[in-house]
Amino acid sequence: MPEEILKYLKTQNVAVLALEMLDGSPHASTVHFAHAENPLVFFFETNRDYRKSEPLFGKATTRASLVVGSDEAAMKTLQFDGIAELIKLEEKSLYDSVYFEKFPKKKEKANDPKCVFFKFTPTWWRFTDWTAPKGKMILTSQ
Repeated sequence: MPEEILKYLKTQNVAVLALEMLDGSPHASTVHFAHAENPLVFFFETNRDYRKSEPLFGKATTRASLVVGSDEAAMKTLQFDGIAELIKLEEKSLYDSVYFEKFPKKKEKANDPKCVFFKFTPTWWRFTDWTAPKGKMILTSQ
């Protein structure tokens, strides 16, 4: 992942996550996110009763898209396609260190039995920066 993208991600807390529901329809929601860089993976928490939990519990993985950067003033956006899935037990310590370092006040919610921890792993990405010195810059994965 190019350094300018990783640097940009560190300035952001909120994204829009769209998940493929069990019937194939999309469901988008605004979420707080934290991320690990190597490999790039995004971490989230939600409530078991929220709509976005349905596909996470309905199948092992679900197709998803994530958009970071919807602030027109910043003039940068990062789009991803990939796979969302529940956190496995062996991944929980990494999740805890990354997510709760960024959002320490959310640690309290983690004890709620309805709290759901999940991740998004990108398979494709596109970064657009309209503030680049030579004009609009677009970086895309292969």
